[in-house]
Amino acid sequence: MLGLVSRKPVPVDTLMAFRQLADTGRNFRDFGCPQPNPKSGHPDGWGIACIGAEGEFYVRGPGKATADPKYEEAVRRLARVCSPPLLLVAHLRYASKKDTIQEQYSHPFRREVDGRVTFFAHNGEIEGFGLREGKIDTQFIYDRFLDSLGTEARPLPEFKQAVAKAKAAIDAEFPRKVESYTFLMLDGNRLIAHRDARTCVPYYTLHETATEGLRLVCSEVLPTLPGRWRMLRNGEFFEVPS
Repeated sequence: MLGLVSRKPVPVDTLMAFRQLADTGRNFRDFGCPQPNPKSGHPDGWGIACIGAEGEFYVRGPGKATADPKYEEAVRRLARVCSPPLLLVAHLRYASKKDTIQEQYSHPFRREVDGRVTFFAHNGEIEGFGLREGKIDTQFIYDRFLDSLGTEARPLPEFKQAVAKAKAAIDAEFPRKVESYTFLMLDGNRLIAHRDARTCVPYYTLHETATEGLRLVCSEVLPTLPGRWRMLRNGEFFEVPS
């Protein structure tokens, strides 16, 4: 997952460097955790959402980002149409169920709540969830979060409380089944990142850094970016306004 808030045009080089994680991104086995499917990287779909000064941009694909020319086309178009100041979330998917490798299940997902646009990308799984009523577990979690958050943008302390309430209800419904609630959300005019790893804690990470005019959060450190990276503590929320 990649999230950024920028007062400059979209950093194309950063999005192209992020794309390489479809091939090289670390996975469970890299941290000594069980991984039933031995596939490498994050090859099972991609998505990019951007909210800019003149509107939003949203595109997804079902394939591997490094093998899909639509990804680079989307990034080039995004750089032209999503004017700063802007907020962006991008995601490369590792799917545990083959039948969910479809564009409609590529992150980030979009919801509009009383005119407030939100996008949501998530790393983690509810063990055994599969497909329910046409939705994967991330969509289920997203819906529960939005139900708890309500129709108005909340200050971060209230946002945390609402998410904690939703997580408690999900945990009660699926005891010891949630691997991680780690997510990125575009909520109106801010990016919110949250790390909450329940299993394979070293894998479910988020790192943040800043350069001039740019704040960035990513699952892995991108070597092409200067600046000092910091790993979010497990349980931490991190908010970046536009």
